[in-house]
Amino acid sequence: MAKRSVRRDSTQDHMYATLKEDAQLFETYKDAFMAALLFGYSNERRKKVKPGPEILLGIFSEQDLQLMKLIMHLENTFERFSVDNDSEDESEVTVENYEIIEEYAAGGLDALYQELEIFLSDPESAQNAYLDLMIEYENKKFNTEDLINELPFN
Repeated sequence: MAKRSVRRDSTQDHMYATLKEDAQLFETYKDAFMAALLFGYSNERRKKVKPGPEILLGIFSEQDLQLMKLIMHLENTFERFSVDNDSEDESEVTVENYEIIEEYAAGGLDALYQELEIFLSDPESAQNAYLDLMIEYENKKFNTEDLINELPFN
C-alpha cells in the first residue's frame, strides 16, 4: 500500500503551533514541515519521530514531493528515482523511505525552533530573525557539483 501521509513528531506540536500561529512564520503546518525538513537535511539533523498528527501527501506541491524523493535518494533509500512524477513510482515509495523525511523534519524543527526561540514572542522579530537565517544560508558556499555528482543519472 502506498504511503498517503507524513507524520509530525507528537512532542513538537507546540513548536508547530508557535511557528505558525504565534510567530506567524508559516501559513500552514505543511510549510513549517518543509522548512524544518530543509533545515534538518542541510544541517544533518535527524530525530526519531514519536508518531503524531499526519499531513496528507496530496497537500504537498509537486516540488515538495520531488525534493522529498531527492532526499530519499541521497540517503540511499529511494531506489527508483525519477524526475518525472509517475503515479506508478509513488506506489514504490515505502513507509521506511518517508521515515527519513519525517526524521529530518523533526530534527530540523528542533534546530530551527532553537535558533528562533528568543524571537518567537513577537511576529515581526520572528520574521526578521527567520529572514536573517535564510540570508545566512543563502550566503553559504554550496558546491552544486557535489550534489550533481550524487544523482543517479551521472
